[in-house]
Amino acid sequence: MKFTDPAYGQFEISEPVLLEVIMASPVQRLKGLNQYGSWQFILPKLKTTRFEHSLGVCFLLKSLDASLEEQMAGLIHDISHTAFTHVVDYLYRQEDRQEHHESLFQQVFMSSQIPKIAQTNGIKPEIFLEKENFSLLEKPIPDLCADRVDYFFRDSVLLGVCKRDDIKLFMDHLVVREGEILVDNTAIAKNIALGFMECSKKLWASPTQAASFQILADAMKSGLESGIINEKDFLLTDQQLYSKLKSSRNLEVTSKLDILNPDFFAMNNPKDFDFFVKTKARYIDPKIIQGETVKRLSELDKDYKNLMLDFIQKVSGGYYVKVFPRLKVLGSFPKTRINDKQFK
Repeated sequence: MKFTDPAYGQFEISEPVLLEVIMASPVQRLKGLNQYGSWQFILPKLKTTRFEHSLGVCFLLKSLDASLEEQMAGLIHDISHTAFTHVVDYLYRQEDRQEHHESLFQQVFMSSQIPKIAQTNGIKPEIFLEKENFSLLEKPIPDLCADRVDYFFRDSVLLGVCKRDDIKLFMDHLVVREGEILVDNTAIAKNIALGFMECSKKLWASPTQAASFQILADAMKSGLESGIINEKDFLLTDQQLYSKLKSSRNLEVTSKLDILNPDFFAMNNPKDFDFFVKTKARYIDPKIIQGETVKRLSELDKDYKNLMLDFIQKVSGGYYVKVFPRLKVLGSFPKTRINDKQFK
């Protein structure tokens, strides 16, 4: 299979087991999951799907000489994401961790045809149930990993933060040592880290992102409470779940959905706000290899360390969001939420 990708250009996947996995229904479902949750209603140009992201992760892992098993893990790592991706984390009050999909992985994986595909190709299915088996694919923040690097690459191009030539340069300076992705040049590492932070400010951890995710989560909550949807529906596609909510004509649901349109934005305003919401602080502090020495960027660059710490403090404190355009339905949202903390 040949693919044209905004970050990597053209690439192909030819290994038979990977082609089988791509065609498996849980992976195909990812075509119906927008990478950006509620952003798709606010900024329609954000069309990337979790299917495209998963292909990119697989390609990136191959580029880093990862094993065939780890490339396969890259293809399936998102199969348990719910409709509208991390919006469900706001429903379950996990917005600062955003890990609910991980609790569903075993169920989705084991009930699919993927374990049989693995066995037929001489791969033990159980290895995919422990993410620690794939250190290039997943690492905790602030380390680099294929998942984190891929969504940065594609989103930075989409947002105009980086160009494809920048991505090629970044990839040329990624190296693997003892199961970790490192950078072999300090200046390149800083450019990657600053670009990542810019994407986080604009998209992944902005007040608009947090507010829109919370509003859509509240619409889903109203849908659950009124019996319009149930938790099993979270494993539908975005459009399937949205259609159920929208067609209900339940004002508590549809009025919230209607807020999410291209005119929507939110700002942090502790003195005049509609509601408080937290989100996940996404940032990186790449490890840099210099000869035999490995140090984090923050150890080598005090300016970046200060920027990173300031960013973490601001995002982790949460947002007192004021939403625009002003709509009466916002009066139904509580002014404060659990563990409110003043934004500084």
